[in-house]
Amino acid sequence: MTGFSILCKHELYAVWRTWHRYVLPTVLCLFGVMSVVLSRFAPDIVGSMMGEAVRKAMPEPNWHEAYNQWTKNLAQTVMFVVIFTGAGATSSLVSSGRAQLLAVRPVSRASQPLAALVARIAVLASASLAGMAVVWAATFGFYRKAPLAPLAAATATWFACACFFLAVTVAMSSLTGSTLAAAGIGVGSLLLTMIGSAFEPIAERSPAGLLTLPSSFAEGKTVGAAAIAVPFATSLALMVLVVVLGAKSFARREL
Repeated sequence: MTGFSILCKHELYAVWRTWHRYVLPTVLCLFGVMSVVLSRFAPDIVGSMMGEAVRKAMPEPNWHEAYNQWTKNLAQTVMFVVIFTGAGATSSLVSSGRAQLLAVRPVSRASQPLAALVARIAVLASASLAGMAVVWAATFGFYRKAPLAPLAAATATWFACACFFLAVTVAMSSLTGSTLAAAGIGVGSLLLTMIGSAFEPIAERSPAGLLTLPSSFAEGKTVGAAAIAVPFATSLALMVLVVVLGAKSFARREL
């Protein structure tokens, strides 16, 4: 793809100069702190509201609970933020008229969606590392025990899942030319995947499995190689497919 490196640098610069620079790192670090604090004080809060008997029935706060809360926040809230950050990746260029510059520059128009995706994945990766570091530090501070391996595995699998939905949203931004439509399709695909993750045959053979893996790692469960490899492989294949469709659609679109 002609001019991919140039477009990628431009997208990274655009991300650095806009709100994307702050939103994901801030959200992930904030939820990192909240996850650990909630795991530590939730039993006391519930006990004060519903009685000591309920409090005693709840598990004692520990690092497992902190990591579990982290994975829940990632799957239930942060994933939506990731989707919204990718919704305007290409459609905003078209609506603002800036996409017309691609027609007079020696670059491949099909490279633009891929460059936008790569730039956003880079931001997501750095934000995920920052959030994971916050969770580890806060967990160690509260519980004096915070094994890194379960946390790293849980965060890494969530990151892979987030990349999949980010790719879907960026591709739909190129395919539909609408930020709202791209966000809606991204959220819709996430909700359908959440429903599919409740059925074991679907979870074992589709990206839905990536939604359940983080909690398994956070709980210290043993996960088989096939349970990891198959969802990763299907997610990667679908990512390539939707990005190629989005790139080809954008290459033929009137600017």
